[in-house]
Amino acid sequence: MRTRFQLALGIAVLLLGTAVGETQQLDAPFIKGMIPVDPLWNGWEGVPAIQATIKPQDQVRPWHLAPSIKGLTIKAVHNGTWIAFLLVWKDATRDVVMYLDKFRDAVAVMVPVKESTDIAMGEPGRPVLQFHWKADWQEDIDKTFQDISQLYPNAWEDWYPFVPGEPPYDITAWTNPEAQRYMTGWVLGNPRSQPQKRVSVEEQIAEGPGTVTTTPRQSAVGKGVYANGEWTVVIARPFVTGDPNDPSWGPGEEMLVAFAVWDGGKGEIGPRKGYVDWVRMNLRPGGG
Repeated sequence: MRTRFQLALGIAVLLLGTAVGETQQLDAPFIKGMIPVDPLWNGWEGVPAIQATIKPQDQVRPWHLAPSIKGLTIKAVHNGTWIAFLLVWKDATRDVVMYLDKFRDAVAVMVPVKESTDIAMGEPGRPVLQFHWKADWQEDIDKTFQDISQLYPNAWEDWYPFVPGEPPYDITAWTNPEAQRYMTGWVLGNPRSQPQKRVSVEEQIAEGPGTVTTTPRQSAVGKGVYANGEWTVVIARPFVTGDPNDPSWGPGEEMLVAFAVWDGGKGEIGPRKGYVDWVRMNLRPGGG
């Protein structure tokens, strides 16, 4: 009987650890005024940080047991209306384009929608929201949409139907719907195919592995800069957007938050990533 009790207790502890495996606490102080979506904002200087160790993705296949990125510096602040995260990590290469065999750098923040849930992208009935910053989207915004002319400069485009002018074409200027319909990803709403990007963060929802879906309402914003072998990224979102999937968060609350990071130059994409397990975040009361 004693052995059975010990076994049952061990299983209960294991399951609890799966749902709430935080080992660190992230303090998110309240600040007055606007929070610039600027990784180099000097207001970040006095904000407390945690140094998180990146764990191998061993929850679902394909596993990624040797992630390239080893650590992530994390800060957070809020102004009562918006919350912002500052994420910093070392990366030897700046990977900002997507080819068939080459991927981009990325980082994501994940929060439960209403209650604690599985670290592996949530579970049925207990979804998570993810705010996924992508270096190629940032490149699209900072420079220009990475079309064939940019990715394959030696390729030649003879003609696109209904497009004025001559190649190489700038599809960001296309307004003729007859021309746009030949760009199937754009027409069907694939977020990556949209040439006129406004933000470098995609807001996603999931209820378990393989269920990640772009949310109809996109409220998260962000910006990333790369310098001296290091990415510095800000991801921000309003606490309340009117979306039924808004998390239960706000000033004075405590909640769980997790993170993931991808090194595109090392073939990391999708579940091939490193992650930071659940961390308990303390949202300091407004004015406190």
